Amino acid sequence: MKVQVVTVDRAGGKKLCVQVVYQVNGKTKKQNKETFGLNEKRKAEALRSKLENSDKIDVIDQKIEFNFAFEEYFKKINNDPDTTSKYKDMQIAYIDNHVRPYIYKTYLADYLLSDFEEFTLVGIKKSKALQWVKKNGKGYHKKKEEKIGKITIRAVVLEFKKFINFCSSRQWKIDFRIANFDFGPKYFDGYQTKIKWMPTQTELLAVVNKEPDIQLRTLYKCAAESGARLNELLGICYESIETDGIYIDHSINEENNFRPYKVKTQRRFIELSDECLDLFSIWMKAQMFPITHRNITFENPDTQKIEKRTFKRVFNIPIHGARKRVKVSAKRLGIHWPNGMSPFRKWSITMATDAVDQNGKKVFTEKQIDYRFGNSKDVRQTNYLRDLNLNEKERKTAVNQLTKG
Repeated sequence: MKVQVVTVDRAGGKKLCVQVVYQVNGKTKKQNKETFGLNEKRKAEALRSKLENSDKIDVIDQKIEFNFAFEEYFKKINNDPDTTSKYKDMQIAYIDNHVRPYIYKTYLADYLLSDFEEFTLVGIKKSKALQWVKKNGKGYHKKKEEKIGKITIRAVVLEFKKFINFCSSRQWKIDFRIANFDFGPKYFDGYQTKIKWMPTQTELLAVVNKEPDIQLRTLYKCAAESGARLNELLGICYESIETDGIYIDHSINEENNFRPYKVKTQRRFIELSDECLDLFSIWMKAQMFPITHRNITFENPDTQKIEKRTFKRVFNIPIHGARKRVKVSAKRLGIHWPNGMSPFRKWSITMATDAVDQNGKKVFTEKQIDYRFGNSKDVRQTNYLRDLNLNEKERKTAVNQLTKG
């Protein structure tokens, strides 16, 4: 950027003009900042000096439109080789559906932190939730009836802050204070979210134990006992099964691609019941055409050496297929089941956390629960622990005795 004082023709004669010269996409642009009389050279030079010592982003009057900036940001997202296509779609959907409709300024430079807090954020909180659906082999986001919850609001704002930082990297002028926005510890106090649905214990156990399909019964049983994530369950291989449990070593992504020795948090061994392991044995012997990944190259995490071998998976079900089939299994029994496989993990975590022996002592230590489920106590309390209402009779008895002395 160069700032210069030039003589220009204006109505009434020649004038001194402070002019900024800069490059945009390889092209030279000029922008006039202020004009002075020929006898005001000192004022013109003072302005020139001030602008020359300022940041380019504060000197040039930019006319970058939000629509253009969003499209450029989406190009950056789509060109990221390390991100799955579904996650890219989600990032773009957050902006398109939850942010873009609530931007009321045309140009980035006119948009302030106050605009974000008073208009955009208010709109985000009222925005409708999205559901990922697949049709004819293609996935897309569909709007639901309920509003988005706290977790999604935070995720949307985080994505918008990434957009603000993207603008900063391009030296596009916008109120960069937005990138430092923080909700604060009490921001969501009293905020109404959707009811966290869970099946009753009777309903869940009915789905597990009354499923006639041996593969699905094995999957449901293992999900309820292990509490493993769905992508970890579908990554279980023949070699993962032991006489007293299973190894959670592998997983699949949302596109159903096999990921050897890759899980969300940590590889681990999970003890299972004899009944569950018997189901594994029956299904593995009966399965005629297991999904087989031949000559897969991977880094062995134990030896740090590159190896190549074949993996044979236990479950021949895609991720979206498992989510649909459990709803069908429940419907066959007359059970309303709006969620996919996640209730099994929540139920398993809650049961293990609350389990006590005959002396009232906790069966699992906190460390054992951390390891078994691959998460922390804080994560479990926020996202997984549920009141399963297993002590209804005992509570009623205790309530009846409260005022009897």
